[in-house]
Amino acid sequence: MKLVNLTCPNCGGALERVGDNLCCKSCGGAFAIDYDDSDVEYEKLQTEDERAQREFEHEKELLEIRHRQEEEARIAAEKREYKRVKKEQFSKKVSSQFGCLIALLIMAGIFYGSYKLMVSSGIMPSFKEMIESARATSRDPYDIDASDVTDEMLDNMIDSAQKAKIKSRHGVRELVKNKWVDYSLESVEFDSAYLINKATDGHNRVVIIFKLHYKSKNGEKITYDGTYFQGLRRGPDGKVAGNYDPRTVTRSKAAWHSDSYEDKDVCYRENVLAFGGQVTELHLNKTAQSEE
Repeated sequence: MKLVNLTCPNCGGALERVGDNLCCKSCGGAFAIDYDDSDVEYEKLQTEDERAQREFEHEKELLEIRHRQEEEARIAAEKREYKRVKKEQFSKKVSSQFGCLIALLIMAGIFYGSYKLMVSSGIMPSFKEMIESARATSRDPYDIDASDVTDEMLDNMIDSAQKAKIKSRHGVRELVKNKWVDYSLESVEFDSAYLINKATDGHNRVVIIFKLHYKSKNGEKITYDGTYFQGLRRGPDGKVAGNYDPRTVTRSKAAWHSDSYEDKDVCYRENVLAFGGQVTELHLNKTAQSEE
């Protein structure tokens, strides 16, 4: 390679190629390029190399396109084959399941006929009876609702609590106008009853509210007090029973002489609501009214 210093012959400035000419940046002179035979041959070789390179690139691109098309065709063929196989398998599966369904229906018909025959003969219980029995077995025996407390059970609780209340009550002395007044318990009257389910302490209980009639030489006084029964449980026969052991709630300072409450609302709050849980009022005519 021969190095040539491209300078302007007029002013010595730098020359740059513009098309087939050389131009001076300083004086603006333009000079034509005179090629000899060797230069022309070199340019010809350069052109042929470039053409060969372009042809090579074109062939390469055609090969890549052909390869991509073949790959896409192969993938499409595989997908079609996969769909055909899956469709065939699905058809076989549907046919098999349909056959099984027919056989199952036939067996179900035979079973149902045998079942109806055995139920009518008393050999086995009906489905309804079995479901009710399963529900009774799986139910929490301490999950009691108002319908489980019968009139007879409530009557027994009221009678037991009333007797315990009369037995435990003694005379009460109260200071009135600087004079001691003696009160005696005349009677214990049933007022209301409540079922408490899912109480805060985890127990269920029935609370009986009584109206207490006291008498003194100055007149009468009416107070309210509660007695409760807890541990109600459903037995294997589905019936609910308790121990009928009446208990008394620990009273607050709102009680009259630590004996009972002059205000019924206070008595209800201290003897019923204090347990938490779900409270339902009980009635002897088998109706129930839910309360918050």
